Amino acid sequence: MSAKVVGLFGSYDPVHSEPNPKLVEELERLLEAARAGEIVGLTGAYLHREHAVSYSYAGAIGTFGMLGALDCLSERVRHIVMSRD
Repeated sequence: MSAKVVGLFGSYDPVHSEPNPKLVEELERLLEAARAGEIVGLTGAYLHREHAVSYSYAGAIGTFGMLGALDCLSERVRHIVMSRD
């Protein structure tokens, strides 16, 4: 079906990426911690292979500590993005 798609800026080439081993390892670590009851709340932002972005949250997230952690993470991601330009 993608053979019939014509891109606005040239031909359409779907992305076929391989799993990121470090990402899989971190997700497995988080899942193990959640199953052990160590992690009781989670928020996340996700970059998909075709550059779409989504987010989700679950569990106990309504704390000031969570807000602070999100601010710290936002700053770290901002530095990573700005250092690449």
